[in-house]
Formats: sequence, C-alpha cells, structure tokens
Amino acid sequence: TTTETTTTTTETTTTTTETTTTTTETTTTTTETTTTTTETTTTTTETTTTTTETTTTTTETTTTTTET
Repeated sequence: TTTETTTTTTETTTTTTETTTTTTETTTTTTETTTTTTETTTTTTETTTTTTETTTTTTETTTTTTET
C-alpha cells in the first residue's frame, strides 16, 4: 500500500499602496499706493502810490505912487 499525499499551498499576497499628495498654495498680495500732493500758493501784492502835489503861489504887488 503506497499512500502519497502531496499538498502544495502557494499563497501570494501583494499589497501596493501608493499615495501622492501635491499641495500648491500661492498667495500674492501687491499693494501699490501713490499719493501726489501739489499745493501752490502764489500771492502777489503790488501797491503803487504816486502822489504829486504842486502848489504854486504867486503874489505880485505893484504899487505906484505918483505925487506931484
């Protein structure tokens, strides 16, 4: 009596876990402030006063006396 028992067990477990995480965050803040203030004040005061006073007084007295 020959009894031959052959048992072959082949177990293959393959686990592949691939995780790819890509996070891209871009924050751009541009603040440009241009303030131009131009104030011009021009005050011109010109005063010209011309006073011409002419007083002419002429007194002429002629006295003629003739006595005879």
